[in-house]
Order: sequence, then C-alpha cells, then structure tokens
Amino acid sequence: MSLKMLKFACAVALCASVYGEEAAKPEVVEESDEPLLARYVDLDTELTFYSAYIWRGQIMFDTGVWQPAQNVWIKFGENAEYGRIKLRAWANFAFNGYKKPHRFGGMSIVDETVSYNYTAFDCLDFETGVIMYQFPNRHSSGMRETDEILAGVRWRNKFLTPRVYVWWDFDSNGHNPENMLYFDFDFSHAFKLTDELSLTLGSGFGVGNGAYNGHYSKGDVDGVAFNNFHTDAALYYKLTDWLKVGGSLSYYYSLDRHVRHSRYDLHEAYNAGILRGGIHFVANW
Repeated sequence: MSLKMLKFACAVALCASVYGEEAAKPEVVEESDEPLLARYVDLDTELTFYSAYIWRGQIMFDTGVWQPAQNVWIKFGENAEYGRIKLRAWANFAFNGYKKPHRFGGMSIVDETVSYNYTAFDCLDFETGVIMYQFPNRHSSGMRETDEILAGVRWRNKFLTPRVYVWWDFDSNGHNPENMLYFDFDFSHAFKLTDELSLTLGSGFGVGNGAYNGHYSKGDVDGVAFNNFHTDAALYYKLTDWLKVGGSLSYYYSLDRHVRHSRYDLHEAYNAGILRGGIHFVANW
C-alpha cells in the first residue's frame, strides 16, 4: 500500500470514529424552569360588579351585585392535548343584602361546576359536566339544592364565533321540576384594537322546553318557547401579563310575556327589557 493510500485510510477511519462518537452521544433535553404544578394546573380568578342580577334573561333583582368566581384548570398533558378538567366555584352577592335573614352577607346563590373541556382541530371547544346549585336566602330552612348537566360547543374562527349550550335539570331536590331543558345560542366576534385593548360584540337567544317554561311562567306556558334575547358589548384592557380589567353593557328582553312576568321577574317594570352594566377584573395565575 502506498503512503498516500495509507494516509487516506487513516483519515477515513478518524472521521468515522468522530462521527460514531457524536452519534452515540445522548440527546440533551433542556429542562423547563417552570414548576411541575404550573405546567399542569392553571388558575383564573374573576370579580364582577353588575348593576342587576340577570339569569337566562330573567331579572332576579335590579339592584347592584358582585359576583366572585374561581376556576381551576387541570390539564391532561402539558399543552392540554388530552383536554382539561374545570373546577369552578361562583356566587352572587347583593349589595342590599337581598332579603332577610341575610345569610352569608347577602349571598343569593352559589354554584359549583365540574366539567371536561376538549379542543379539536384547534378551533372547536367542547364542554360537558355538571352544575350544583345552592340558594342560601331563598328558603327559611336554609340552603336547598338542584343540579344540572351541561353540554356545549363553540367554534372559534376569525369571522363569527357561534356557541350552543344546553342545560338539563335532572334532579328536582324539592325545588325545580325534573327534566327542565334550556338551550342558549350565541354569536360573537372579538376585535383586537391594540396589543392591550380588545372589544367583543355578541348577541344570542334562549329557548326553554315545556317543563322549563311551565315552571318559570307559573303554568301559563306549556310548550317550547323562546325565553329571552340578549345583545352584549365588552371592552377589556390588559394591564399586565396576568391581570386585565373590563367594562360591559348587555341588553336583555324576555321574548315570551308569560315568562317575562314570571315569579322571578320584576313584572311590568321592565316590559321593554333591561340594560345591565358590568365592571370586570380577571387574573390568570
């Protein structure tokens, strides 16, 4: 073998050795500085002040209220690729104490939600779960309960975002009749005005089945009927990476007059509907 060929063979062997050593090195995985709990759990805290308490288009009372809420999101996968569990606690407090005996500082209702949320195709948000209600001030005997199953879907897109939800009151617990169904159809669009400021406009309507409308109209409506119409505007400003504040205006009108004059409404005082204002604080942890 010539000297040139010997040098060439040595060079090839050296390159192969270096390449083999590098190929055999284990892949270096960068560790995240984010705590393990933060990668799988998100927290949202909400505090809202409203000029009236409106529930599915019906005016519970037209005095000022404040509504705190806490959401805990448990993610399946670091990017929630297998969905999320939402644990939500929400309550409504009246500034005037609502009515005697003013239990829990004027708390009129509190509910807890447990639901599973999944996003498909990066645009379809599905939710299904159960809501448990308590009414601290409605009954002299104290808190009474009723329960609902919820299911809904929202299609996020750059034009118009529709949302459809249904609630099924399957357990009367001495308060509501069984098998009450309520459907809500909403449409909205969000405008990004600046990096920090956003405006959301929306509208929608609700439909109740015979059991639902019969209960809330004291028997005057015995079939499926449109329950309410609403239109909404909300302006939010992002103060920091974790805190935003906002204001909202919503107009509600009960489409069926028997439902509008139900036991939970304020009767003829709001035949033309009601305009409700809100101030919102949302913190993401």
